[in-house]
Amino acid sequence: MTSKVSRLDRQVILLETGSTQVVRNMAADQLGDLAKQHPEDILSLLSRVYPFLLVKKWETRVTAARAVGAIVSHAKVWDPNSDDDEYHPENINNDINNDIPIKNEFESTIENAKVKFEDDLKLRIEELKEEHNSNLLEENRNYYNLNEWNFAELLKTGKLLLSKSINEYDDSFKNGSENIRDDSIDTKKEPVKEEMTSGTQNKKSARMLAMAKRRKKIQAKGNGNTKQIDITQSSVSRNIANKKDIKPATSNASTLQNPKLEITEQADKSKLMIESVAAPILEQHERVAGIVWQFQGIYELLIDNIFNESWEIRHGAALGLRELMKKHAYGVNRLKSETREINDKQNKKSLEDLATRLLTIFALDRFGDFVNDTVVAPVRESVSQTLAALLIHLDDDLSFEIFQKLEQLVLQDPIVTGCPNRIWEATHGGLLGIRYFVSIKTDFLTSRDLLDSVVNVVLYGLRQSDDDVKSVAASILVPITDQFVTLQNEKIEILLTTMWTSLSELDDDLSSSVGSVMNLLAKLCQFKEVLDVLKTKAVMLPAEWAFKSLVPKLYPFLRHSITSVRKAVLNLLKAFLSIEDDSTKGWINSKIFRLVFQNILLEQNRDILDLSFEVYTSLLAQYKSKHTEKSLDHVFSKHLQPILHLLNTPIGLNGKNYSMEGQFILKPSQHYQIHSQKKRSISEASSNSEIPVPKSSEHVNIDAPMIAGDITLLGSDVIINTRVMAARAFGLTLAMFQDSTLQSFFSNVLVRCYELPYATPRMLAGVILTEFCGAWLKSNPDRDQLPTFVNDIFGEKINAQLSDPSSLPVFRELVPSLKALRMQCQTLLTTFVDVGMLPQHKLPRIAIVVQGETEAGPQAFTIETAEKVYNEYYPKLFKAMSNSYKILGKKPLEDARYRVQLAIDSTNDLMKARSNWVLCNAASSILLMNGIPPKLNPVIRSLMDSVKEETNEMLQQMAGNSVIHLLRELVKSNKVNVANKIVKNLCGFLCVDTSEVPDFTANLQYSSEILTLIKEDNSITDQEDIKLKKVADDAKLKRKGGLYTLGKLLSVFDKEELSKIPKFKAVLFEPLDKSYSDEELKLNESNSGQSIVDSMGILRVLFPYMNSELRDGDVIPRLEKLQGFLCSEFSVFRYSAARTFADIAKIYPVQVMPFIIRGILPMMNNAGSIVERQGASELIYHLSVSMGTEILPYVIFLIVPLLGRMSDSNHDVRSIATTTFASIIKLVPLEEGISDPEGLPEDLMAGREKERDFIQQMMDPSKAKPFKLPVAIKATLRKYQQDGVNWLAFLNHYNLHGILCDDMGLGKTLQTICIIASDQYLRQEDYKETHSVTTRPLPSLIVCPPSLTGHWENEFNQYSPFLKVLVYAGGPSQRYPLRDQLGSADIIVTSYDVARNDLEYLMKFDYNYCVLDEGHIIKNSQSKLAKAVKQLGANHRLILTGTPIQNNVVELWSLFDFLMPGFLGTEKMFQDRFAKPIAASRNSKTSSKEQEAGVLALEALHKQVLPFMLRRLKEDVLSDLPPKIIQDYYCELSDLQKQLYQDFAKKQKTVVQKDIQNTAEVDNKQHIFQALQYMRKLCNHPALVLSPDHPQLQQVQQYLKQAHLDLHDIINAPKLTALRTLLLECGIGEQEIDKRSNDQLLTTNVISQHRALIFCQLKDMLDMVENDLFKKCMPSVTYMRLDGTVDPRDRQNVVKKFNDDPSIDCLLLTTKVGGLGLNLTGADTVIFVEHDWNPMNDLQAMDRAHRLGQKKVVNVYRIITKGTLEEKIMGLQKFKMNIASTVVNQQNSGLASMDTHQLLDLFDTSNVPSQDEEQAKQNQADMEDVANETGLTGKAKEAVGELKELWDSSQYEEEYNLDNFIKTLR
Repeated sequence: MTSKVSRLDRQVILLETGSTQVVRNMAADQLGDLAKQHPEDILSLLSRVYPFLLVKKWETRVTAARAVGAIVSHAKVWDPNSDDDEYHPENINNDINNDIPIKNEFESTIENAKVKFEDDLKLRIEELKEEHNSNLLEENRNYYNLNEWNFAELLKTGKLLLSKSINEYDDSFKNGSENIRDDSIDTKKEPVKEEMTSGTQNKKSARMLAMAKRRKKIQAKGNGNTKQIDITQSSVSRNIANKKDIKPATSNASTLQNPKLEITEQADKSKLMIESVAAPILEQHERVAGIVWQFQGIYELLIDNIFNESWEIRHGAALGLRELMKKHAYGVNRLKSETREINDKQNKKSLEDLATRLLTIFALDRFGDFVNDTVVAPVRESVSQTLAALLIHLDDDLSFEIFQKLEQLVLQDPIVTGCPNRIWEATHGGLLGIRYFVSIKTDFLTSRDLLDSVVNVVLYGLRQSDDDVKSVAASILVPITDQFVTLQNEKIEILLTTMWTSLSELDDDLSSSVGSVMNLLAKLCQFKEVLDVLKTKAVMLPAEWAFKSLVPKLYPFLRHSITSVRKAVLNLLKAFLSIEDDSTKGWINSKIFRLVFQNILLEQNRDILDLSFEVYTSLLAQYKSKHTEKSLDHVFSKHLQPILHLLNTPIGLNGKNYSMEGQFILKPSQHYQIHSQKKRSISEASSNSEIPVPKSSEHVNIDAPMIAGDITLLGSDVIINTRVMAARAFGLTLAMFQDSTLQSFFSNVLVRCYELPYATPRMLAGVILTEFCGAWLKSNPDRDQLPTFVNDIFGEKINAQLSDPSSLPVFRELVPSLKALRMQCQTLLTTFVDVGMLPQHKLPRIAIVVQGETEAGPQAFTIETAEKVYNEYYPKLFKAMSNSYKILGKKPLEDARYRVQLAIDSTNDLMKARSNWVLCNAASSILLMNGIPPKLNPVIRSLMDSVKEETNEMLQQMAGNSVIHLLRELVKSNKVNVANKIVKNLCGFLCVDTSEVPDFTANLQYSSEILTLIKEDNSITDQEDIKLKKVADDAKLKRKGGLYTLGKLLSVFDKEELSKIPKFKAVLFEPLDKSYSDEELKLNESNSGQSIVDSMGILRVLFPYMNSELRDGDVIPRLEKLQGFLCSEFSVFRYSAARTFADIAKIYPVQVMPFIIRGILPMMNNAGSIVERQGASELIYHLSVSMGTEILPYVIFLIVPLLGRMSDSNHDVRSIATTTFASIIKLVPLEEGISDPEGLPEDLMAGREKERDFIQQMMDPSKAKPFKLPVAIKATLRKYQQDGVNWLAFLNHYNLHGILCDDMGLGKTLQTICIIASDQYLRQEDYKETHSVTTRPLPSLIVCPPSLTGHWENEFNQYSPFLKVLVYAGGPSQRYPLRDQLGSADIIVTSYDVARNDLEYLMKFDYNYCVLDEGHIIKNSQSKLAKAVKQLGANHRLILTGTPIQNNVVELWSLFDFLMPGFLGTEKMFQDRFAKPIAASRNSKTSSKEQEAGVLALEALHKQVLPFMLRRLKEDVLSDLPPKIIQDYYCELSDLQKQLYQDFAKKQKTVVQKDIQNTAEVDNKQHIFQALQYMRKLCNHPALVLSPDHPQLQQVQQYLKQAHLDLHDIINAPKLTALRTLLLECGIGEQEIDKRSNDQLLTTNVISQHRALIFCQLKDMLDMVENDLFKKCMPSVTYMRLDGTVDPRDRQNVVKKFNDDPSIDCLLLTTKVGGLGLNLTGADTVIFVEHDWNPMNDLQAMDRAHRLGQKKVVNVYRIITKGTLEEKIMGLQKFKMNIASTVVNQQNSGLASMDTHQLLDLFDTSNVPSQDEEQAKQNQADMEDVANETGLTGKAKEAVGELKELWDSSQYEEEYNLDNFIKTLR
C-alpha cells in the first residue's frame, strides 16, 4: 500500500484500463469530484491526466478529455481584477510603506494571516515588476490575429497536417521533414544524429527490429504513458524564472515566505518534530501562483500540440482545449499585476489567437477516417467543437469575423484566394465550423442577418460534387429549421429545388450524403411553410413538383448499398406519411406498396427490416383512411401472385440454395441488377480490341445474396426473419381485401401452398393465415368470427395435418441431407469390402434415389433405411468377417458406423425442425380461425414443441405469443385445468438448464461446501464434452422459449386473469411456504427438495417481468423465507437462495439491499455457524457478479464483512470471500463520488459514512486516524513514522494484518515497538477494569534472523524500558532454562531457527503480536521454516521487510499465507490467476493479448494486496538523508587468473551444454552451479581454487617460482589491489605511504576521514583481506570482523563498538550476516569485494550504512573483474533491479530458474561487452522504436498500419453528436 499519490494514480490509470466505457467515464467523473473536494490539487490532477490526452487509443483520449472537463469545471474562473476597488498595482509602494500597522500578538491570527498573504502577494508582484522592468507577458509567443489570417498565404507555406499516426511519427524526422518547426519535435532530433554517425555496423536484421519494437511495446504497457508532465510552466512563469536566474531579487520579500513545515506531535509533550518539505519543482510555481492564470501552462502546451504532425496528438489537444474553453476562456492570459483594461485586451488577443489557430487547422488538416461508408474527420470535428466552446465567450465583432473566415474557407473564391483549385477538406472544415457556429450563435445569426449567408453556404455545399461536403452542408440547417422556415419563400424554394436535384443526380451507390439530405427533407416537411411552398409549386408545375412526381425519385434509394441511406429514405417516407394533409398522399399507389414489401423481403439489417415493416403498415393504414370507398384489392390484387411467388421460395439447407425468380422482382431503379453481372472472360478482356473496356459500375447490388438465397453467406436466421416479416405483412394486406377477392385467392392460390413438397411455403402460409385472422378480427370488431369460407377452405386440411403429423411428406429441402446420409451408409458398407475383405455380393443393396426427390417411389432411401444399416446390417456383416480381419477392421468400421449415427441424428433434427415450422404455424392459425378446437392436444403439442425447440428467435416468440392467446381463450372458457397444465410445463422449461437451476438429488451430498465453487470447477469440464454440450444447448433453448412466454404472460395478463391460473403462483411460492424436515428432504419423497430449488430458480428469472403489485405483495414479504434457505444445511439451497437474492437485488435494490445489509450481513460474523457464514458469503459473491457496477452505492457495506471472512477457518468461505473482495475492491476508488442511493434508510446512511471512513483509511494510509501513543516512548517520531504508527493502529483496530515494507533504514523497528507497547498498555488498562478474557495479558513474539536478536533487545530497552524483554535464543542448553520465564515476559525475541526447532513449545502460548522481522525469509511456502512460523497463533500478525518481493510474485503468496491464509486463494489458484500471466507478459515473445492479461493481472493483484502493505521510500520521506552514490570499480584479471579462467571456461562450456541438453539428470544444475562458483572464486583470488588436487597446481607453482612471487602476493589478486587503492582514496591506511616517504614528523590522524564496511560473500575471502592485505600491506588499518563465527548474541556488541568508536577504520562482514537488520551508520563507505546473485541481498547490505542517523554522503563501490562472469552477473543484477521497483515482480530466482541461453552466456569468455559498447547499444535500441511487425514494406505497410486505427462507428456517433455536445455547453 502506498500513499495518496498511488491511489490517485490507480484512479487515473482507469481512464485507460477501465474495462468498459462506463467504468472509464465513472473514473473521469470522480477525478472531477476529487477536484471539487481538493481545489488546491487541481493542477496536480491535470498534470496526471494530460498525458492521456495524447495517447493512441481513441477511447482513452475521449475519456481523458472528459476528466479534464470534470476537473477544470470545479476551478473558479480566474478574474485577477475582481477586487480592483481595494487594490491597484500602482499603490503597492504606499501600501508597503504605510499600510502595514504593527499588530499585537493577541489580535486575530486569521486576520493576520490574510494580511500577510496579501502583503506577500503585493511584494511578489513588485519584485517581479522590478526584475522585469516590463510587461510580464513578454512577447516570446507569436499571437495571430484574424485580420492577417489569409487562406491563400497559408497554402503557400506548403505545410499540410496529413494522416500521420503516432506509429509513423518517429519516422517522419528521418525522412527529412524537419522544416516544420514544432517545440514538441525538437527533443527528438538528437538521437537521429547519433544513429547516422553510427554507420553501417548498426544495421539490424528485421528480427532485431521487431524485437526492439516489442520491447518498446512492453515498456509502454508497463509504464502506461503516465509520465507526469509539469503543466505549471507557461511562457509567463518561464519568463519570471529565467529573469530570476540572471539577477537575484533585490527585494526582501523572500524573508516573508516560510518554507512549508510538517509538524509531528510526540508522546512527550515537551517535544515536537519539525521537518521542512519544499518540493523544488513547486518553488517555481510558488513564485507565480496567484499572479498568473493557473491553467496558462497546460493551455500553452495544448495550443502548441494542436499543430502536431501526429493526428492523434492534434485530436487530443483539440479535446483538451474544448474542455478548458467551456468555462475558462475568460481567464486566458490575465495577470494579477495588470489593470482590468490591459487584462481584457490581453485576453481578447489570446482568444483571437486561438480562434485563428483553429481556423488554420480547418484549412490544413487532411486526416479522414472511413467508418462504414462515411468519412469522419476527427481532428476537424473536435476543433469545430473547440471553436463552439470558444464562441460562447467571444464578443459579436470577433464572432462576425470568424464567421466571415469560415465562409471564406467554404467558398474559396479564386479571386480572394488566388488559387484556381478548391480544396475539399478546407471546405469540409469550414462547413463543420459553421455547423457548430449555427447551433451556438443562433440568435446572433438572426440579429446580424446572417441566415441568408448560412443558406448560401449550405446551397454551395449541396452543389459540390464531394459527398462529405454535401453531407455536412445538409446537416447545418437541421438545428435551425425553425428559423429557416421564416425566411422568404423563394429561399425555401431554392433549397428544396437544390435538394431534390441533388437527390436525382446521385446515381452511384457509394454516396453517403443522401442520408443527410433526406434527414433534412424529413425535418423540413414537418413545417406548414415548406408544405405550402411545395403545394404552390405542385399547382404551377404538377409534372415535377406534385408528391406523386417527387416520391418516385426516392425509389432507387430504397435498395441503396449504404445502410444509413436506406434508413433515411424510410424515415423520409414515414415523415411524408405523417403529414396530416390528405392532398399530399396522392403518391400512395401499388408500386410503393410493392417496393416497400420487397424491402421487407430483401433487407438483411434487422433495424431496417423493422422500419420497413413499420412503413408498410402505415402505408396500409393511410390507404384505408384515404380510400374509404375503394378497398385495397383494386390496386393490389394483380400483385398478389408475384409477391407470393417470391415469398414462397424455399429456404435451403446444407449448402443447397434456392434463388428467387427474377421476373417477379419489381426493380426500384433502372440500375438495379437482379443477378450480379457475369465477369468477362480473360481472353475477351485481354484482346487488343479498339473498344474501350467499360468503366466498372458504381452500382452495387446488396440484395444479390438474398435473391440467390445464399444460406452460407447470410445464415438461415436472416433469411427466415425476412420471410416471416414479409408473410406477416402479406397477412395484414389480405385483411384489407373484399371477401370475394379473398375467397378466390384463398381457394385458388393460398390453400395450394399446403400441398407443395416444400416446408417453407407451408410454414409461411400458416404465418399469413395467423396474421390475417388477427388483423381481420381487429378491423371488424362488430363481427365476432371470420367469414365461414376461411374455415371451409383451410379447416379440414390443417386439422388433418395437426392430428397426424406423420402424414407430412419428406420435404424437398431435406434431400441434400438425406443424400449425405445415404453416402455415409454406402461408405460404411464399402468399408466392409475394403477392410473386412467381404465379397461384394454379400452386401445389401440400398436405393440410390432418396425420399423427397421428384422421382422417388415407395422403395426410395429413407432414414429408416439408414437405421436398418446401423442396427441390423452392421452386426450381421461384422459377424460374417473372419477373425483376423475383425481385429484389423474394427477401428475403421466403428469410425464409419459412428459417422452414420451422426448423420442420422442430424437429419432427424432437421426433419423435426421443419415439421415444427409447419405444425406450429398451422396450430396458431387454426386457433384464431375457430377458437379452441375440440381436439386440443395436437394444437398444444405443436405450439409447445416450437416454444422449446425452435432455434429461430422470431418463430419461437410467435409460438410463445400463440400460447399466450391460447391461455387467454382457455381462461375465458373456464378450462382452467388445461391452462394450469400448460403453465406448469412452461415453468418446467425454466428449470431444465442445470447451470441455472441445479439438480437437487445430484447435489444432495454437499452440505459444508459452497456449491458455487464446485459448479465453477465443473463448468469447464462440461464444455469439453460434445454430448454434454449439446444437452446443455438444448436446455438453454428450452429455457429461452419458456422465459419469453412466461415473461409475456406476466406483462399482458392482469391480476384477475392471473388468479384464474392458480398453478402459476402455486409453482412459484408453495414450495417456499411449506416447511419440510431435513429427513424428508434427504429422502426427497414427492420431489420436495427439487420443487424448492425450482421455485427459487423460477422466481429469480421471472422477477424482472413482474409488476410492482406482484413484487411488493408476494415476493418482498418472502425475503425472510429465502433467508432461511440461505442458512440451510444443504449447499444447493444456499446456492439457489444466494442467486435469487442477487438477481432480485439487481432489479429492486432499494427494497432488497437494506434487508441484506441488516439481516444477512450479520450472519457473516456468526462464529458458531459455518453454514450461515457460507450462505452470506456466497450471496455477496453473487451480488457482485449480478449487479456489476450497480453495486457501487452499497459496496462500502460489504468490504468489512468480507475482510473478516478472508481469514476464516473454513477454506470455502475464505476462497469465495477472497474472490469477491478482489472483484469489488477495484470499485472502491469509484465509490466516493456516487450520490446516495434513493430510499436508503437514515440509519444505513449513517452507517455508510462510518464504513467509508474505514475504507478511506484502508485505501490511503495518510487518512488513517492520528493515533496518540498512550505510553511514553523514548524516541522522537518523525512525520512519516507517526503515519506508519497510525496505519499499524488502524490495522490493530480492525483486526487486520499487514506488511510494513518501508525502505531499509526508515525505522520499522521503532514503529513496531510503538504499536506493540501501546497495545500492551491499552489491553492492560482494559483488563484491570473488565477482566475480560480477550484482553488478558499476552506476550508478543518477535521472530528475526539470529544476528538481530540482540538488536531488538537493545531497541526495546532503549525505547520502551518498561516492557520485560526475553531473548529466547542460543543453543538448547542456553534456551532450556529460559522456558519458565516465557509466560511472564511482555516481549519474546527469538530467531527463525529456534522458532522452527522449538515450535511445539512456542505453540503452547497465545501471542498478542507475532512479528516476523526480515519476513521475506518465509518467501518459500514449502520450507519447513515457513510452515512452522505459520502455525504460531496471534491476535495480530505483522511482517517487516525492506524488500517484500525478492525474486518473484509467488513469494507474495507465502507472506500473505502467513498474514491471512486464503486471501490470495490457494497457491495453485494464485499461480494460475496472477503468477503465470504476469510471468508470461514479461516475456518479449508473448502476444499482445497475453501482455494485456499480464498487465490486468498485475493491476488486480495490486488492488488486492495494496491495502495491506505500507511502503515508503527514503527519497520520498527523508529530505535530510544524504544521498547514496553507487559506483562500479573495474579491475583486470591478473595473468595467473586469466590463464586459469580461460582454460576452465572453455572446458566447462561444452560440459554445460551437454548438461543442459541432458535434462534427465537431477544433478545437472548442481554441477553447473559448482562450475560457476569455481569461476567466481577464481575472480576473487586464485588461492581460493588452487586446492592440493587441482590439475594445474604444478604449472602454477612453476610459474610463481619463475616470477619470484608467492601465491598470496596481492599482485595475483587484483581485487585486493583495487580494495587497497579505494581505501587509500578514502584516507584509510595513509600512514603506510607516509612511512615510506620517511617523513616521520607528520602526526598521524587518529581518526580517518572515512570509515568503510567491506562485504564479501565467502568467509575465506574475508580471511584473505585480513591476512594478505591488512596484516601484510596495511598494518596501520584498524578493523573488526562480523561473520558467521561471531556468536549471534555478541553481534550487536560488535556493531555498537564500531558505531561508537570512530577510530576503527573498517568492518569486515559477510553479506549474509551483515546484510540483515544491523545499524552501521558509523561508516560512510561501503565496498563490495564480491556480489550476490540476488541484488536484494546487496541492497540490504548497502543500507546498513545508508539509514537514519547517517550524516554523510554514502559511497558504495562494487569491485568487478572485467571480462568475466562477474561482469555478467552484475548485468543480471541490473536486469533484476529494473523490475524490482514495481510492487510485484517476476524475476529469475537465482540460478535455479535462469534461462538456458543465460547460463551458457556466463561461460562465454569472448562476449563481455565493455561499458561504452553497452551505452551505444542502448542509444540505438532507443532509436528502434518503430520496427515493422507486419512484414510488409512501402505503401502496403502504410495501408495496413492505417487499418489498425479504425474504430467502431458508435464511438464517432457518440463523440460527434451535435445535440449532445450543445447540451454540455448550455
